[in-house]
Amino acid sequence: MTDILSTIRLEECTEVLPGFSVRGRIAHDPSSTHQLLLTRHLREGVQHAYPDDDELRINPGRDAGQYELRAGDVLFMSRGTLNRAWVLESIPDHTLAPVSFYILRPRDGVDGAYLAWYLNQAPAQAGIDQIRTGAGTPLVQRAAFLEIEVALPSLAVQREVAALGGLLARERDLRERISAATNRLHSGLGRAMIEQMRQDGRNGANQR
Repeated sequence: MTDILSTIRLEECTEVLPGFSVRGRIAHDPSSTHQLLLTRHLREGVQHAYPDDDELRINPGRDAGQYELRAGDVLFMSRGTLNRAWVLESIPDHTLAPVSFYILRPRDGVDGAYLAWYLNQAPAQAGIDQIRTGAGTPLVQRAAFLEIEVALPSLAVQREVAALGGLLARERDLRERISAATNRLHSGLGRAMIEQMRQDGRNGANQR
């Protein structure tokens, strides 16, 4: 890959905004005004395109306009030990992410899919490991996160890398889904075979 490559701090290539602090218990209310996006709606490495099955409507209870997500934003899990990133390909209007996420809004010349891919790679993850603090539920502190270095090629190369990374992630996701479906099939088949053998045994005992 021949390209002009720069290495800059994260705060130079993206805004890092807080997620929305949800008050009280999270419960779906179809009549509410805002969609809430949670970790369970996201698949590792795969761009998020909102499906209707993910509907989780809440009433924020206060003005949430500054926290609303946009297509092209990157969500970064700031809490816990699995600090992964996802780019938002498409989302409904008035969608929020909880405070456990940072919202990364790429600046001009930065592709969100590339930024998410980069933050998920081993070198960036190693840097994130070093700035994670706290016991119980560790936290990636925002000030330290802003100092993470990002290798930034041209926008055209960013998009090429992101496209390749997306294909690899989708292949991995499909393999995992196939494996899970196969395991469920084998488990169900095993249960059915055992139940049939038990039934045959009961029938045999009754015939004696």
